[in-house]
Amino acid sequence: MTFNKVTIFGVSMLALCMSAPNGAFAQDATLDVGGRVMIDYTIADFDTPDSSIRDSEVRRARLFASGTYGSSVKYKFEFNHATGGGLELTDGYVQFAPQDSQFKFKVGHFKTHNSLEEETSSRFISTIERGAFTDAFELNRRAGVSINMTGDNYGVDVGAFGTNVETEGGPDEGFAFAGRGYYNPIKSDDTIVHLGASWRYREQGDSQSDLRYRQRPYTHVAPDRIINTGRFAESDNFYGAEIAVIRDNIWAAGEYALLRANGSNANEDAEFSGGYMEVGIMFGGNRTYKSGKFNRPKVDKPIGESGMGALALVARYDTIDLQDGPYLGQLNTIVLGADWWATKQTRFALNYFNVDSENGSTKSGSGIVGRLSFDF
Repeated sequence: MTFNKVTIFGVSMLALCMSAPNGAFAQDATLDVGGRVMIDYTIADFDTPDSSIRDSEVRRARLFASGTYGSSVKYKFEFNHATGGGLELTDGYVQFAPQDSQFKFKVGHFKTHNSLEEETSSRFISTIERGAFTDAFELNRRAGVSINMTGDNYGVDVGAFGTNVETEGGPDEGFAFAGRGYYNPIKSDDTIVHLGASWRYREQGDSQSDLRYRQRPYTHVAPDRIINTGRFAESDNFYGAEIAVIRDNIWAAGEYALLRANGSNANEDAEFSGGYMEVGIMFGGNRTYKSGKFNRPKVDKPIGESGMGALALVARYDTIDLQDGPYLGQLNTIVLGADWWATKQTRFALNYFNVDSENGSTKSGSGIVGRLSFDF
């Protein structure tokens, strides 16, 4: 039985036992149901013929059920309406936290522990899309197990994983190991400083295709990845560094990522990098932070409560470099964003982006992405 099947079977059995109507678990069970919807529209023009974009998409449409059993067990199962139709599993896990312990144990399908922005929910990131390296280096969800240790101003996660459940694993699926730690040297009512680092090693199984690295020109509506190395690697190591500061209603954040890919057969090894820097300010509220990631923004006076909501402005520079030896592709992006948070759960976002690529199918261009999002 593959690692994916073992973990999903384990989660299913735990969920079945705990949902028994007359079982001990059911006596102290809680259940919450919610979801999120994000709808995007993009207008963009590039300097190659027939590469303009005037299109929309439902970026995310998710429903989840989560809750607790007693004081030690927590669960979550979430499904997303995939772009091509049908449903796909995002999160599906059970977490056990022994009483009077700093440790938590998780089994199921969830994200590997990498990157400040990847760990932050898509509801609370500062721009419409995350940093380019997060997709290019495939920081994603996988079936696995992890251990977490958290203190007042630090946290550590380590985990072992199979593949994503949407990936065909075959008789010999790949695997990954990942870990992340963060520390808050300053953590007060008006100031938070975040320092973090993460690592991931992943290896493809013999029945799987080689790894590749690619990225779109910022907007997810874009049909093509304008930089693409093609498939060549059998394994890779990811290293990430993170820093963020929140001071009242002002914040700054940045990440740097390094990836070392090991070529398969006669393919050459390669070293790629990426990262971003941003600064922002929020009027009528402020960004919040919890347990090593950005959390739901605070809106002082939302619509419906004698207020006009909150306005957030952000400027970001993002870069990814996939040029090494025979592999080509570099993408630099400037993003200027404005978000109106009508309430803490309703967001209207507008991002202007300007991209410049080398050795890509589209050399440069610019556009505007709008998003309506809400969660419940």
